[in-house]
Parts: sequence; C-alpha cells; structure tokens
Amino acid sequence: MKKIERVGRFTICENRGALYLRWWNPHRRKTESERLNATTKEEAKRQAKKRIRVVIDPSETVRPESGQDPTFGEVWIAFEQEKRERLGPQRFRLLENRRDLYYKTHLWSVRMSRMGPALRDLVKALQKGTTQPRKNGGRKGGPWKPKPLHPNTISDIVGSAIEVCALAKSDGKSAHNPPKRPQIVGTTAPADRDPKGRYLSFEEIGKLIEACRRPHIRDLLLLDLGCGGRIGAVADLRGEYVYPNLGVIDLLGYGSIDNNKRRPIVPISGPMGRILRRLTEEHGDEFLIQAGGEPLATGARNWTQVIQRIVKRAGIDKKREAGQAAPNWISIRRTFADFLDEHASDADISAVMGHFDIARKTRRQLFEDGSPTTDIYKRRKLDPVLRVGEILDREWWPRIQPFTSVDLRSDHERLMSTDAAE
Repeated sequence: MKKIERVGRFTICENRGALYLRWWNPHRRKTESERLNATTKEEAKRQAKKRIRVVIDPSETVRPESGQDPTFGEVWIAFEQEKRERLGPQRFRLLENRRDLYYKTHLWSVRMSRMGPALRDLVKALQKGTTQPRKNGGRKGGPWKPKPLHPNTISDIVGSAIEVCALAKSDGKSAHNPPKRPQIVGTTAPADRDPKGRYLSFEEIGKLIEACRRPHIRDLLLLDLGCGGRIGAVADLRGEYVYPNLGVIDLLGYGSIDNNKRRPIVPISGPMGRILRRLTEEHGDEFLIQAGGEPLATGARNWTQVIQRIVKRAGIDKKREAGQAAPNWISIRRTFADFLDEHASDADISAVMGHFDIARKTRRQLFEDGSPTTDIYKRRKLDPVLRVGEILDREWWPRIQPFTSVDLRSDHERLMSTDAAE
C-alpha cells in the first residue's frame, strides 16, 4: 500500500485507487487495515479521525505526563467506546451532544483530582442557563438569551460525567475516586413527574394528518398512529422488519441492541399496509422513511420540532391554557393506549405497547428464514397482536377518517360506518 498521511500511529494508505486506514494492533500483534468510504484525501482524513476514536486503545488517550491524574477529556474516549457497544444510535448521539455542548465547555481540561468542584460549577452554570448553544444568535438573528435546564436534565448530564470518572478509576487510569453527586434542587422521581403531552381528540388527529405537507412526513405520522406513538422506532424502521405475510412489524429488528421492552411487535392496520408496500418496493430492506434519497434516521432531524411544526400548522394548540402540556408524539401514544383500554384486554394491550419482553428466541422462531415452526404456531404466538390489529381496523382508523381527506382504509377490510363523535 502507498502511504498517504500519518495520523498519530495510524496511516492513511492507497491501494488500487481505494483509500485505507492502517494501524498496528498491540493486542493481536499484527497490522490491521480498514477500507474508507472516501474518494479524496480530505474526506479520508475526516473518516479516519472518526474511526480512530473507535479502534484506538483507551489507554492511549491518556498522555504519559498525566500520570494517574488525567483530564476529563483524556478519559472520555474510553467511556465512548464502552457505550458505543451498548447503546443504540439515538442514545449514543445524545452522549455526543452532551460532550459537545457541556463537557467540552466546562470539564474537558479538568483533572480527575478537581472534578468535585468542577461538577458543582457545572451545575450552577446549567441552572443559570449560561452555557451557550452551538449556534449563537436567537430567533430571526436576535440576541441569545440564557435558558436554564430542567433539574432532571442536569442530573442526567452530571451522572454521565461521574460515570466517566468511575470508569477511569476502575480501569486504573486515575488514582482518584469518582466525585460525589452535587446536590441538585428540584429533581423529581419518574412517578412524580407531570405526564408529557396531552390527550388528543379524533378531530385533532385528523387535523394533524391534514397539516402534513410532505409525503414522507405524512407516512411517518400515519405509521406512528398505527404503532402507538413510537417515533424513534418508526423513524428507524427498515424494510427487513416488515412481515406482510404475518401482518406485523418487528420494531426491535434483527440484531438490534435496543431494549426489547421499547420495541415490541405491532400489527399492520389501516393505511399502514399500503404505505409499507410502497416504501418496501422503493427502498427494499433499507430505511423506509427517507427524504431526498437520505434516511431520516441517520440525519440530525429533531422529531420534537417536526411535531411542533405540524401542531402549529394544524392550529390545534391555540387555546392551550397556561401550564397545560402541549401536543407531541407522546400525546399520540397516550391517546392510543387509552383508546385500546376501552376495547382490548390488558394482556393484548401489553403485547403491542411493549410492557413485557418478547424473547429473542421467540422472535427468531417467528421471523427468521427457514424457521421450522409452522404458520399455525406463528399465528398462535402473534394472536394478541393480531387481535389488536382487528380492533384498530374496526374502531381506531374509522374514528379518525371523518376528519381527514386521506384514505385510511385497510387492504383487507373496508372501514366500518362509525359515529365519530367525542
């Protein structure tokens, strides 16, 4: 291979027109290489730096002169490597955002021996809202205004920083114990927190559908209405997770590292069948929700801002009282669950809401190619999910239909004539 440029102990090389990253692995005692999806030297350098953060030995991030008292920035890489293997892309992106917004500003050059006072100063700064956003300047070019963070958010940010210090101590990179958690006034337990999002009427849901101007956003909303308001799972939906022959979607997906509890199996109901058939024909087994040829799941799309724009355009939030929760994606989930409570058993609701685990072994028996299990077995296992699908076809979508011009009929059953009052 022809050497192009060195990046520390790593080397960017070229071989037959392709660019590679090469390095010496001291544990395996051999040279390893990995092809970079780049055509120019500048693009190769950017990709190489991202990849180095993954394959580098955590001990290399600590400078020899730091001894047993490294800085927070030096031990952060090891923490990222550990979390990268355990967290899904969305959760890991949250850690990256915290690193760029808060840790680099307040903690990056702080030694482990001084983390206690530094964390207390961080809490004060976040309580006052003095940490500026990445994009300076307010709306319409106005001045930036400080915005204090919620105590629960501050607690999460501080907790991740303490976990980094604990990892440095356990790995032997630091001789100092992790600092104690500073007192954060105003934190609440999950059971005591105000529920996010208010309930929606069927008329309001119809207005939200009408307010979707772009086809991919309408597809996203309709699929979310049928999946119980899981915007993260719907945005990550791939064609390989859809099983039209069984009439279900495996939101967990094969090989996913996310918690089973958050990604159940849901039925295909109402307009979902037509939408999924069109999207799978277009995108195959890849991400289904795309815009401009790029998957929305891999971008920096803020789903909260998406629903806020739809709500504003629909005009359903104009009479909201002070202190009342605004409509959002969780509003759809709350309304969906409350509606099912009137029509389905608790066990059937739990099956589609993700309130109990579905073992990976069972998922393999249901969805893997070549599984020796029969269709009768699969139908029996999926019976609670399919019963909920029948209820959605019979009651959920018909109640929304009078308030939208979008055809919400399912492929296998026409909408029942139902009064859409309430």
